[in-house]
Amino acid sequence: MKTKEELLKKYEGTEFYDCINAHYGSKESFQDYDVGLLNFDENAMKDIVGAEKLTYPDFIDIQIQTGKDYRGSFMLCYYYSPIEFKGEVETFGKGTICFKRIYVDGMYPDGLMFEGKEDHVWMPAEGFGKLEKGDCISFFAEAYRYVKTSNGKKLEFGLRNPQSVKKIEKYQLPTDDELLEQTLNQIICESCYLYDSCSRINCVRHPSELRRLRKSMKEFLKDKK
Repeated sequence: MKTKEELLKKYEGTEFYDCINAHYGSKESFQDYDVGLLNFDENAMKDIVGAEKLTYPDFIDIQIQTGKDYRGSFMLCYYYSPIEFKGEVETFGKGTICFKRIYVDGMYPDGLMFEGKEDHVWMPAEGFGKLEKGDCISFFAEAYRYVKTSNGKKLEFGLRNPQSVKKIEKYQLPTDDELLEQTLNQIICESCYLYDSCSRINCVRHPSELRRLRKSMKEFLKDKK
């Protein structure tokens, strides 16, 4: 795709038409419900691995086509501050290593922490040293963005350049239930009526009230499945 007119023609009659027409060529970015972050700043293309042949209209188009189909935990690490990753080795390829799951710990600019996970993650093996299937490790890595070409071009987030690799015990990796508990606690904290007067260290709400909140949220999520 080479021109703005071609891009507009593709999205004529959709919710994106007016947005593209109004902000094409600007440095604006928007949080869209279906797309996630839609960035019109051409400079944002520069650090995307594999984007060398993308035109500016392609850059806008690929963001819309990707939608929310990307590794969200790695996306947070790309835009904010990763602190630590933990993973269990699943298998190996030629010069690559696959983790059954990678757990994420990170921090937002305001100091609040976030956690997450991504399943079946392939990374270059360089930098990890000698590992075996089933090994569990903690490490630091750089989050980056790249063009994924399988099943059409889309944007994806990954990890590279591992550092500070250490073997850990398997029980140190959080379970799905523990991750859910962490997520619920974060939601409760961020939406709390005492948020502006809280130290973020010790919760002042009654433990029984928090248990009721977590229980109702879990039941709500169960009904949504």
